[in-house]
Amino acid sequence: MALDPDIAMLVIEIEANLSHAESITHGLTREQFQWRPEPSRWSIGECFAHLNVTNGFTLGALETGIARGRGKKGEGPFQYGFLTRKFIASQEPPAKKKFSAPKVLLPPAAIDLVATLAEYRRISGELKRLTRESDGLHLARVKIEMPALPAVLRAFVKIPLGGQLLLTTTHDRRHLWQAEQVRNDPGFPG
Repeated sequence: MALDPDIAMLVIEIEANLSHAESITHGLTREQFQWRPEPSRWSIGECFAHLNVTNGFTLGALETGIARGRGKKGEGPFQYGFLTRKFIASQEPPAKKKFSAPKVLLPPAAIDLVATLAEYRRISGELKRLTRESDGLHLARVKIEMPALPAVLRAFVKIPLGGQLLLTTTHDRRHLWQAEQVRNDPGFPG
């Protein structure tokens, strides 16, 4: 059975992000994975570790939202509100504006190349599974929590399920672009 076009596009974007991640990290050494172009910029490893933390938080919210939204059926194309569209657009690479990640989403101090990449692949697989599970739901009417927000805001500020899926794939693209900039830096260790 064919997927809704919005879902099919999201699955393609997740697969493209995985492919891009593989090309960026192919053949990297531990030193290269952890190298920073300057103290204020993240390493390739920190980009991936941040995605793992962020997407790991998001998986639970997606799972809950999908379970709660089972009765809200719909077919795309879906339209999202102004704020959702602006938030997603703000994450699109190349990064025009620098954002500080919330403390809870900062990469951990110790970043292992093999474990970090394995976790990125695992979480991307879960994201793809949940995206497929959301097929048939009204992606604009099913609302989910934004787990990175403080608890007091989570109760009031929700995002459409489809908006969160788009935000996640766009946010991945942003940090994959950032990791690629590190790899292409003239000072990158050989």
